[in-house]
Amino acid sequence: MRVSLGKNILQLHRVIGLSIGLFVVMVAMTGAGMLFRAQLEPVVYPGLLKVQTCNARLPLDTLIANARASNPAAGRPKQLRIYGDADSSTRILLGDNRWYYVNPCTGKVLGSEDRYGGLFGAMAALHSFHFLKNGSVVAGSLALTFAFVLVVGGLAVWIPETLRKRRRADATAVNLPVRARRLNLHKRLGGYVSVILLACALTGALQSFQFVRDALYALTASMPPTPSPKLVVQSTTPGLPVEELWQRAQALVPKPEYARIHYPANPGDAFNVDLVARGAPHINAFSYASLDTRTGKVLRFTSYSDNSLGHRIYLTALALHYGWLSGGFLQVLQLIGVLSVPVLAYIGIGSYLRGKRKRPESALASAPAAQQTTLTLKVARKTAEAENVQSFELVDPAGKPLPPFTAGSHIDVHVPGGKVRQYSLCNSSAERHRYLIAVMLAESTRGGSKAMHERLGEGDLIEVGLPKNFFPLVETAKRSVLVAGGIGITPILSMSEHLADVGADFDMHYFARSASRAAFVERIQRSTFADRAFFHFTQDEQQQRLDLAGFFDSHDTETHLYVCGGEAFMNAVINAALGKGWREDRIHREYFSAEQRECDGNSEFDVVIASTGKTIRIPEDKTVMVALADCGIHIQASCEQGVCGTCVTRVLDGEPQHRDLFLSDDERKRNDLFTPCCSRANSRTLVLDL
Repeated sequence: MRVSLGKNILQLHRVIGLSIGLFVVMVAMTGAGMLFRAQLEPVVYPGLLKVQTCNARLPLDTLIANARASNPAAGRPKQLRIYGDADSSTRILLGDNRWYYVNPCTGKVLGSEDRYGGLFGAMAALHSFHFLKNGSVVAGSLALTFAFVLVVGGLAVWIPETLRKRRRADATAVNLPVRARRLNLHKRLGGYVSVILLACALTGALQSFQFVRDALYALTASMPPTPSPKLVVQSTTPGLPVEELWQRAQALVPKPEYARIHYPANPGDAFNVDLVARGAPHINAFSYASLDTRTGKVLRFTSYSDNSLGHRIYLTALALHYGWLSGGFLQVLQLIGVLSVPVLAYIGIGSYLRGKRKRPESALASAPAAQQTTLTLKVARKTAEAENVQSFELVDPAGKPLPPFTAGSHIDVHVPGGKVRQYSLCNSSAERHRYLIAVMLAESTRGGSKAMHERLGEGDLIEVGLPKNFFPLVETAKRSVLVAGGIGITPILSMSEHLADVGADFDMHYFARSASRAAFVERIQRSTFADRAFFHFTQDEQQQRLDLAGFFDSHDTETHLYVCGGEAFMNAVINAALGKGWREDRIHREYFSAEQRECDGNSEFDVVIASTGKTIRIPEDKTVMVALADCGIHIQASCEQGVCGTCVTRVLDGEPQHRDLFLSDDERKRNDLFTPCCSRANSRTLVLDL
């Protein structure tokens, strides 16, 4: 269950990362610029933000009047920002949503800029999605998704994997491929900066959503700020000069470091001033004052220290989000965190896209496809062909013709119980109305043959794959010798019938323990090639036995040899042919089973998954395929004996110990492919392209 949960979290992490990755990068990069806005803005716009110092400043009413005079259509003031620095301009936001920068000493209007104009204004608009109608909802949703799915979800996958690696003290370091190294960097970097990114995301969500702020107040048992009081005599025009109201606010917080004046927008609104005292913990440590616009009476004053705990945390969180906390160290940490986001996105998205590579050529090209088209067929007849051998005649339930096949072909059969096994077609390749297969009940069965014998009957439906041929006849061969061992007669029988039909020169030799254990004997004896069929029963002294060495003496080395049967039998036949000088390209084989190997000589080794860098220990008594499946990594398989080639996997690093019967000698020498169903490793580690 834990493996499945981790896999689901990883899948969600990938899907969300691919879906919102570019938006997260945009927010991160604009956030990086916003972190140092206070330091960079005066450098970028010195003519707007900085003025020469003076001993006395003009009244705010004069500054407002001058700003409005510079653009009579701009409308009434909405907000003023006043900085305690002697060389800072005063900023006035008018009704046209433009900031007007005014020299407080001379009253000169230095210029104006759209509220979200200029470099940093555009960054602010992009960062908070102000260009959308409900931009704060989008920004907050993005922040929460990033926090809980990408950051927390990434940690949920990374931390357990890291702990497992640390517990495995004998894990071997290997030269991982580029893709695996990048993914390891993605995990480590994401883990190291996770606290920073989580803080940035959650503080952003605090700003966007009221319900997040309410949750903060509830968790801290705090009251939210009280609303600004309303005036008894309602008017949007201050009865007192703005300067006088400002001076009365300063009496509450002398010489503030920073102040925001909210000009009354509606009748009954108070004159609200947010002030940051000198020596405050940060530039967002506001005290709040509300004054009667007509009398100057203080209607409400809440110093920063009198704010509730929850609200002080909220103000500090916003200061942290925008890099306003004192000291450059935190800003640098935040910068490292946000700059890691495009790196994480590039590695994560790029790795996913690069992971969609085609399987290797060579053996993989000839191996069955992972997604194979299948047919649902009906068992028309089930016949006992020999001791422990049953044949199954499969037809289309509606009587339709079946896809054609060539002699030597086999089909994948989805046997009862969910396993997939390969069985050769042993009827004539000219037939389109049926597929005929024969199944021998194996002595040490793994369930496939037993299920076919005991659970599949006439009239039952079964799913099979389309015919495939890894054991074709060479039609141009001058002469052919076909050798079958046991149930290996099935493809040999179809091949013999085809060669007889086309008038080719060939002999067929059938090895079995006894006549009672040899399938299709009567069919062979009645066939048109009966005079060219030779039986060799090892438990019957009266039957002909083949002297392999002498047999190959009597044949031209240009003759093509076809062998099918068990591994030991085939090796004996092939080695005898090679020993008599037969060319390897004239020898064709199809294994029906692999010899069972004892696991006493097996050694433990590690497998590294290239796409994730994950290391999995392969114990002595488990195959690579089984060990990977235990960890939630499933490889398409069929025979599970190294015969069919379905599971062939690319090896990126390490030396495989080949135990399959599918790869050619050249492919084995290259050591870039192996069969995880049976093969192991000569090196301590194999890096697989999974």
